[in-house]
Amino acid sequence: MIINEIRLFNFGVYSGAHKINLTPRSKEKPVVLIGALNGGGKTTLIDAIQLVLFGKLSKCSTRERFSYSDFLARSITRGVDPKEGAYVGMKITHSLDGAKHEFYIERSWKLSGISYKENVNVKRDGGYDKDLSENWLEYVDQFVPIALAELFFFDGEKIEQIAESNNAAKM
Repeated sequence: MIINEIRLFNFGVYSGAHKINLTPRSKEKPVVLIGALNGGGKTTLIDAIQLVLFGKLSKCSTRERFSYSDFLARSITRGVDPKEGAYVGMKITHSLDGAKHEFYIERSWKLSGISYKENVNVKRDGGYDKDLSENWLEYVDQFVPIALAELFFFDGEKIEQIAESNNAAKM
């Protein structure tokens, strides 16, 4: 799986619409690094990746203390009407049935009545894919197992926690 782009709308510190291109500029420099000051949205970006991929099974940085519905509610940018909602989207390149395809996965949610309604939409090569949209979690678990996700998606703060001798035994 190659992550090409992340889209965020009213998610955490990302108020309004944002599109982050993660395609490397050249084959000679195939790594994209993201840096920012504390509070700049790096951990929120990692949370967005996990959320779009795994939904209610994601292990986002602030998720453990809240139910999934409460987490979604708290993830909407402060000051935004919950009925407007939020979304996280990701464009990836991945092989399916021996051929490379471009997928766009978008997970959106908004307040509907007294609860939050969530939608997952998956496009393959530009067209809506009903089967993948309805069964995304089963599909993604085949190439990024949820049990291993924390090994793939983490930030510098997590590395610092692991490196501290007091926390080494806990990990």
